[in-house]
Amino acid sequence: MPTPEEVRDVNMANLAAAHAVYVEAVREAFGSEGLEVIREANRLRGLDIGMEAIRNGELREHDLESIFHFFERATPFFGFGLELVSVDDRHLELKVTRCPWLDTFQTMAQEDICEWVCAMDEGIGQAVDPELRLTLPRCMMRGDPWCIYRWEK
Repeated sequence: MPTPEEVRDVNMANLAAAHAVYVEAVREAFGSEGLEVIREANRLRGLDIGMEAIRNGELREHDLESIFHFFERATPFFGFGLELVSVDDRHLELKVTRCPWLDTFQTMAQEDICEWVCAMDEGIGQAVDPELRLTLPRCMMRGDPWCIYRWEK
């Protein structure tokens, strides 16, 4: 019988494969315009998730540190490894030390896939503060040893 962690890891690999399939299919069929559509759709989905989390108290408006705690609480379900690097009233920086999607993404997708898929995380942050924008100055898919997620105004 598989452990809960093994089940989670298989499910996350399958989710990563689904992301890779749709991103690469849209890239091939529609180029950069299609990728921007994916990015915006994912951002809007993240905004919906974030607004629900605001309503139920998991996120707090204008409290950027609550974004870190929101993702930290999700770790058992998704398997990401996270560290809080820095936070103030204008920015939040997280270090991602483990990505359950990395192996699948490296096999099935181009190195920029996180730009399109992780836009969901930008939307989650924008529920906290609509002025926030997410950048990924470091990314394991680009060969870095970890990812840096930076939300800033």
